[in-house]
Amino acid sequence: MSKLRKLLIVLIVAKLALLDKNVLAQSTTYVYTDSSMRWSQMALNIDRGLVREGADWSGDVLCTVQGNKIFQGFGSSQFDLAYTYIDGKLYIGESKFIDAISYTFELGKIYIGNSTFPLDLAYTIRPNPNLPGVLSVYTEDSISPFDIVAFLQGEPTVVEIFAVLISLALL
Repeated sequence: MSKLRKLLIVLIVAKLALLDKNVLAQSTTYVYTDSSMRWSQMALNIDRGLVREGADWSGDVLCTVQGNKIFQGFGSSQFDLAYTYIDGKLYIGESKFIDAISYTFELGKIYIGNSTFPLDLAYTIRPNPNLPGVLSVYTEDSISPFDIVAFLQGEPTVVEIFAVLISLALL
């Protein structure tokens, strides 16, 4: 075998190993709207960037997350691009103009528009004190268990959290 062929094989194997590592690095997130968190009552699940309805892989794909972009449905076409997340701001489509900012994320809080003013606070994301490994999405700045609108089991990214709230029609 020639040296060039051996080098090519090594490069291909290294590339596949990196791709496999990136796929494995993405964790699955399960989304519940009830504190009982029963598998049969799961609202959404996120696996490899696909936000699906229900508890398994056969549910409808509501949106797709790729990097810092959220696409409508199953796909990553520019025609399906709904939002882009840049520097704590969720922009409509690919726009980078200030009037296209839908939401701002800062320190676990989601604000409406380009603001961090307390009256513009929509949701607060924090670990649930009673359920280890679960993030709770509270309305506004509440700490009451009655104000939790979603339970996220897993390690979602900020973009995935936005995708979940959009899919649940909370944003």
